[in-house]
Amino acid sequence: MSIKSERNTLYLLCRVTVGLLSLILVFGTAIPLLRSDEWWIRIFDFPRIQVATLLMLALASYAVLRLFVRLRSWEYVLVSVAGLSLVWQLMYIAPYTIFYPKQMSDSHASDDSNRISLLIYNVLYDNEEVTSLRNLIRATDPDIILLSEPTQWWLGQLDGLEEDYPYTLFQPQENHYGKLLYSRLELENQEIRFLIDPEVPSIRVGVRLRSGALVTLYGVHPRPPGLRPPNDEGEESDREDSDMRDAELLLIAKEVSELQNTPVIIAGDFNDVAWSRSTHLFQRIGGMLDPRVGRGFFNTFDTRNIFLRYPLDHVFASRHFLLVELRRLPNIGSDHFPILVVLDYNPNSLVDEEPKPSTGDKEEADKAIDEGKSNN
Repeated sequence: MSIKSERNTLYLLCRVTVGLLSLILVFGTAIPLLRSDEWWIRIFDFPRIQVATLLMLALASYAVLRLFVRLRSWEYVLVSVAGLSLVWQLMYIAPYTIFYPKQMSDSHASDDSNRISLLIYNVLYDNEEVTSLRNLIRATDPDIILLSEPTQWWLGQLDGLEEDYPYTLFQPQENHYGKLLYSRLELENQEIRFLIDPEVPSIRVGVRLRSGALVTLYGVHPRPPGLRPPNDEGEESDREDSDMRDAELLLIAKEVSELQNTPVIIAGDFNDVAWSRSTHLFQRIGGMLDPRVGRGFFNTFDTRNIFLRYPLDHVFASRHFLLVELRRLPNIGSDHFPILVVLDYNPNSLVDEEPKPSTGDKEEADKAIDEGKSNN
C-alpha cells in the first residue's frame, strides 16, 4: 500500500470516528428533552459537563481535519448540529460557574448568632473510615452533621459524638438509605418520615439558632434513577425510574411553599444534578435558592472517577439566608465528597431572582407526585 493510500485510510478512520462520536453526543444532548421518567433517559441529565467537553473535542477535531481534507456536506451539517448541542449544554451548566450572577448573596455579618453550619456527607454504607470522619468533624466544627447511608454499625462507631452534639435524630438502616443527624443546636418537632418509599426515610426538624430563631431543616436521600435494588428474595429487580425520586423532592417543595415565610433549609444526597429539569422544578415550587449558582460546580460524586463527577449533594435554602461559606471537603473514604455549608439567617434579605413557579409548574409537580405514589 502506498503512502498516499495509507494517509487516505487514516483520514477516513478519523472522519468516521469523529462523526460517530458527534452523533452519540448529539443524541445524548437531545434525549433529555423527552419528558419521561425512564431511567435510561434521565441519566443523560447527569453528564452535561462531560458531554460539553467531548463536543468541544469533536468540533476541534473537525477543525484539524479541515486543514488536511475537504469535508463533505453531511459533515458540515453534523458540525452545525454539534455546535448547537454544545451551546445547549453550556446553557445548562453556565449558571454553575463564577461567570454567572450569584443566586444566594454573600453574608458580611459579624454577628454569628443567626449562623448555622452544616456538614453533609454520604458515608457509603460499607465504608469503614470512621476515624477520618471524626477528624473532619473536629477540623470543620459544624453545628449540624447530616449523614446518609449509615448502618447500625456506623451508629455504634460514632458513639460518644453526642457529647459535643447532644441533639440527635437517628434512623440507621441496612439498605443504603439510613440517616443520622447530630446537632449542637436545639432540635424541635423531630420527625422521621417515609414520604413515598416505605424503605427510604427523610428528616424534618426545627432547629433553634443561637439567636432564638427557628429554622426548618429537611434531610433527604431519595433513590437514584438507574439503581437496581434487590427484591424480597435478594435478587436484582428492574431498574428504578426517576418518578419516586422526583415525587419525594417535589412533595417536600410543595410542603415548603405552603409554609410561606418560614425559613427552610433542605440538605442531603439528592441523587440528582443541580441543573436537571426536576431540580429546577423543585426550586421553583419551593422557592429555594442554590448557593452553587455563580460559584462553581462543587461536584461531590464520584470520588473514584475524576472524569465522571457530578454535583449530587446539595444544600438549598429559602430567601431568608445568605451564604458565609460553601466548600467541598477532602475525600475521606466514601464515593461521595463531604460538603460544608455555612449560612446566615437574615429575615430581611432581599432576593432579586427568587425561583417562582411558572405556568404549568404546579400541575406538573402534582402529576409527578401522583405518579411517584402510584408506582410505589
